[in-house]
Amino acid sequence: MKNLFGLLKAVSLMLMALLVFSCNNDDNGDTVPPQTKNIVQTAQGASSLNLLVKALLKADESTANDLIATLSGEGPFTVFAPTNEAFDALLASLDDYDSLEDFDTDEKKALLAEILTYHVIAGAAADSFSLSNGQELTTVQGEKLTVGISTDIFIDDATDTDAKVLSADIVANNGIVHIIDKVLVPQSVLDALNEEEPTNNLVEIVVATESLSILEAAVIKADLVTTLSGDGPFTVFAPTDDAFVALLNVLGDDYNSLDDFDTDAEIMLLKDILLYHVLPIQVLAADLAPGMVATAFANNSIEVIASGDSFVIGDASDTDATITATDILATNGVAHTIDKVLLPQSAIDFVASLNAKTIVELAVATDDLSVLVAALQQADAGLVETLSAEGTYTVFAPTNAAFTALLDALGDNYNSLSDFDTE
Repeated sequence: MKNLFGLLKAVSLMLMALLVFSCNNDDNGDTVPPQTKNIVQTAQGASSLNLLVKALLKADESTANDLIATLSGEGPFTVFAPTNEAFDALLASLDDYDSLEDFDTDEKKALLAEILTYHVIAGAAADSFSLSNGQELTTVQGEKLTVGISTDIFIDDATDTDAKVLSADIVANNGIVHIIDKVLVPQSVLDALNEEEPTNNLVEIVVATESLSILEAAVIKADLVTTLSGDGPFTVFAPTDDAFVALLNVLGDDYNSLDDFDTDAEIMLLKDILLYHVLPIQVLAADLAPGMVATAFANNSIEVIASGDSFVIGDASDTDATITATDILATNGVAHTIDKVLLPQSAIDFVASLNAKTIVELAVATDDLSVLVAALQQADAGLVETLSAEGTYTVFAPTNAAFTALLDALGDNYNSLSDFDTE
């Protein structure tokens, strides 16, 4: 019995020693190692969040975004982190998005950044115990999330389906991560995704637009329907009917409608003019920038010119075109309406030729060549008809004074042209 009592005493002393040692360790804080990973590093270390990390990297390909650096910063942040399966479900629900690689333009990357920042609460590391039923959380994206608590924690976004918190309170050195089973979608992204996709190509849009009826007729006459119904993408600066009427007025009495473009040369000119309004790329209004832009009319460019808060379009003439409507989307590009028909240099030369006078007309209109005109008429050798017809001639035209000097030199028998009275 004495030996048993001694053994129990020894065991008691050992247990007390272990208890004291354990308490000392707790006081030193050695049992809770400090967190060394930030939120991004925490996500990178979780295989179930691979697509979240990939989404952050994809969004950051646009210079407008810097999400990785932000979520690696001091914080504090609360992040609701969707799983890989959540991203797969989102992509499956979207048309034309089979993978994150399909967020391949700055516009799409901006949309992705909106989605991702909708999962982030800045200024607080909110653990699950600090969340309450009905609580609203303002996200970095700007819209709110609503917390729902029953047996589980749910996060309500702008859709009809809540996200469930699968794993809560994952601590990082700059905040807290809660893993969720759904990608949260804000209203702004829903609106963008639900915008009606264009169903008509550029020709169909022109046909359907009442103020572009002359452009429609021009496209048909120039045999460009197939071209402008193709895959594109194209940008068309579309002159209104008023713009075409103004052009016909400049062309003069011989051009009262497009029907007067009735020779092969005139139809080819019309085709060149129309191609001068087409860019072989899609350029939205937001993408316009000052400078020369090549058109579908080979070796001919238009100029985009800054004008206040907008732009005008310069051609080979001295008058710029004002853009009257922008971003009319088609399946194969975009149209912007303008108030003037754009003219390449070949069209300027054509208009100049219409206004040019024949040699006879120039002589008749010049007072100092009246004797020359009388001489041509009196000679009646077909010269008036010849010099009034099409052709290329160079004429050295004597002035009235030159004819007077000639008559003086011929003597008293030649006082005027009427003295040239024999065959």
